[in-house]
Amino acid sequence: MKYLFFDCDDCLYQNGWKTADKITAKIAAYCSDELGVDKRRAYELYKAHGTCLKGLLVECLMPRDMIDEFLETVHDIDYDDVERDDALRDIVEHCGEQRHRYVFTASVAEHAERCLKKIGIPLDAFYNVVDTRTCRLETKHSWQAFDCAMVAAGTADHAECVLFDDSVKNIRMAKELGWTTVLVGLTARDTGDRIACAEADYHVASLHDIPAVLPGLFPPGYKPPPRPVKPTPYPRLAG
Repeated sequence: MKYLFFDCDDCLYQNGWKTADKITAKIAAYCSDELGVDKRRAYELYKAHGTCLKGLLVECLMPRDMIDEFLETVHDIDYDDVERDDALRDIVEHCGEQRHRYVFTASVAEHAERCLKKIGIPLDAFYNVVDTRTCRLETKHSWQAFDCAMVAAGTADHAECVLFDDSVKNIRMAKELGWTTVLVGLTARDTGDRIACAEADYHVASLHDIPAVLPGLFPPGYKPPPRPVKPTPYPRLAG
């Protein structure tokens, strides 16, 4: 295991998909306001093609010269729900080698960079960001996207690659291609049910658990810093 690919949203940070939901809302608004495609139809495009953008292009509902405007607009959100995580920064910086460490996102690189800044992880902790443009707008859970990621990393050996991701679809494709797979997160976005995935070689609650399950990715004797514990809110007493 040499090339490490970290998903961004609800993997490098976790906030119950609050940030992802903001992007989804922006996509629906753009489709409606700029293209005359209602929310229901936008969701159908996503289900049929893997991403709404790909569906818009395949079904000729948006000209290709609007791609950059679309991507810029739908990622123009606030990042108040992404919190700083110094413990995770330490873990990432000690996991493997920087020259083999990548962010692999279905979004755009600019979005990943803004998330990293909020988390407190410097961009140069990763060698590069593999984004939707790198993958030629292919759906992330397609073999074509994974092929693009490997080309970007300069490897043809699937057995050298590791995916850390919260998406079961992405994990399944990675496993099918021969990658090592780490499913991050315990609950499903749509239902809140506990998730299970036979294609996941490892299943962790968060990336903070990686040193315990994959110690070989870290220097000998590495001990991660304690994860900050949020104070428990107590009801205010009258009087």
